[in-house]
Amino acid sequence: MVEKNMKNNHIIYIVSFFSGFLSLAQEIIWMRLISFAGMTVPQTFSYTLALFLLGIAVGATIGKAICKKNNFIQLSFLGNIFIIAAIIDLILLALVYCFAKIFGISVLFLGLCVFICASARGIIFPLIHHVGTAEEKTGSQISNVYFSNVFGSALAPILISFIALDYLNTQQVYLFICLLTFFISILCLNSKIIKVFSFTASFFTLALLVGVPEKIIYELSKKNNLPFPYPSQILENKHGFIQVYDEDQDRVVFGANVYDGKLNIDIFHNSNGIDRAYLLPAIKPNAKEILVIGLSTGSWVKVLSMMPDLEKITVIEINPAYIDLIKTDPVVSDILKDKRIEIIFDDGRKWIKKNIDKKYDIILMNTTWHWRSYVSNLLSKDFLDILKSRMKPDSILFYNTTQSADAYYTASTIFPNTYKYKFMVLNSIKPITLDHYDDIKNNLCRLQRYSNQTAIFRNKEECALATDIILKTPLIPYDKIDFSEFSSHAPELITDDNMITEYKYGKGLLN
Repeated sequence: MVEKNMKNNHIIYIVSFFSGFLSLAQEIIWMRLISFAGMTVPQTFSYTLALFLLGIAVGATIGKAICKKNNFIQLSFLGNIFIIAAIIDLILLALVYCFAKIFGISVLFLGLCVFICASARGIIFPLIHHVGTAEEKTGSQISNVYFSNVFGSALAPILISFIALDYLNTQQVYLFICLLTFFISILCLNSKIIKVFSFTASFFTLALLVGVPEKIIYELSKKNNLPFPYPSQILENKHGFIQVYDEDQDRVVFGANVYDGKLNIDIFHNSNGIDRAYLLPAIKPNAKEILVIGLSTGSWVKVLSMMPDLEKITVIEINPAYIDLIKTDPVVSDILKDKRIEIIFDDGRKWIKKNIDKKYDIILMNTTWHWRSYVSNLLSKDFLDILKSRMKPDSILFYNTTQSADAYYTASTIFPNTYKYKFMVLNSIKPITLDHYDDIKNNLCRLQRYSNQTAIFRNKEECALATDIILKTPLIPYDKIDFSEFSSHAPELITDDNMITEYKYGKGLLN
């Protein structure tokens, strides 16, 4: 029965709204954590969603049982459940930190936390309906309570994913959700003692939100295979995470917990395989217009900017945080001052489809691992067809297959000439060879720094050494590639619809 001092049902609409909003908000944060822990494989979405829905179902069953046993549930009882849900959320956050610190990252443990969190919050919704319709069991009242909940649920992804995560980190957003949960409990409560407790818990949560530095992602980022296992820098926004680790002479960069590259342009150091970037000016020295999809560390763009005849490099990058990373490293930071380089923050595929009149001498895709979510957007036959239409008759397309035989095969169905260079695929309309040693050496000798027009290589001996490094790896035509070296299945065609690199031959959630 609704409390006598309630003048109207408006308060139950507010409680119903925030019940849906806070529940979905927590799901988004848990999805973000599990996606990070699972290296953004596509299965993380279905895994998190399944456990969240299962938890909601279990919680709703408990809520239903409470309603059956208690016909006189008061609004203050809802306040108690909100307090319990917030406390459980705080405990789960602490457990995730402790578990990761002691045992390391675990998708299974995070999944258990999702289930518990969803179960606690799932109890609330049946109780809200019970309280909200106790005095007025009309269709309009039931629908109003339900609509408030659904509206809150629909608004959460917008406010959390697109706004909150651009200003707060994941840990802060999680704590902010707990803080709001305590505030809603205060709105429902009558007992002064419990209100004081909730106020105290709110201030404690606020102190954690403001005063405690980011700990969760920092702990989940631990890499025991690196000399310094914890990141020296973490950049985070709504697009994801960038982690930087110190490794001897290098700064190693991970994007969303997956290796992304190193901040290095020295071909003689070559710890990041930067010789692959030098291949492009070696075989296409007169390129004027270059398109790069994926900025990453900026190392590849820096190498391409050394080409003397270059007029413009257009870089499409979805995550602006890479600019903040590049600013911190003198090796690549000057690309931000190069007037020939235009960096556009957009989805690469969407931008390409919009700019139909552009054609390029070189297209470079800084492709991520073939088993990550959405990578078919770059590797599929459908997208390669689009890229082919943006190439000139003598253009080249170069991107990383990350050892996917399917990526090589798919490229070979679109381009008359497909080659393997390390685990990169090189596509062209006209045949390409790497047998003109002197030409390659001369092309490398022409490379220069844009800022002061000085040569990259100090003398012809260094040019020759760089040429030797490039030619150490053969350029293998598609029909001579031995796929048995890195693939256990016959190559298949990647399309937008089948997404075989992510699902059929992907890494999987627990691999």
